[in-house]
Amino acid sequence: MSVLNAFLSTWTNARTTFGEGAPQTGAQYDSGGKLAELNNIVNSAAPDGRWTGTASAAYGDVNQEHGRVLGRMADLDQRLGAQVDQSSRVVAAGREDLDAVRKWVLDAAASVPPGVDHERMLMPIVQRGLGEIVEIVQKSNGELNAIGTEIQRIGGEYRTLGIQKQLGGKESK
Repeated sequence: MSVLNAFLSTWTNARTTFGEGAPQTGAQYDSGGKLAELNNIVNSAAPDGRWTGTASAAYGDVNQEHGRVLGRMADLDQRLGAQVDQSSRVVAAGREDLDAVRKWVLDAAASVPPGVDHERMLMPIVQRGLGEIVEIVQKSNGELNAIGTEIQRIGGEYRTLGIQKQLGGKESK
């Protein structure tokens, strides 16, 4: 196997880790606008001065809690959607960067004259290309790990919101 074929094999393996097709965006996870609209509707249903008493106060408390939960869910949905969008951008950038490295290596390799020293002359080109592949994969992996950590944090906030709702709006200690 030539050094150029070895590079192309490594490049293919790296490129495969970034998948095929359009990366998924966060639009399907972001219902923040709908939830914010529901929050406004719930808040507009708060008891006003025409209805008073213990039933009105109890209804008002529950209504306010529902509005708070909807508002918090809207925020969490928007944040989750933004993180998925960011991961999509990281994947797309990684693909583009890998494609650019492949093009550079192939273009540089095409300028190497044939002959007995051809493979030896390809070596620095291939080494540079392999180094760039490693950097791209490491950078993308680091960014995706950070995004994954934030998505886990958001998931924890969803769980906490559910627990608070089950406890009637009281935080557990």
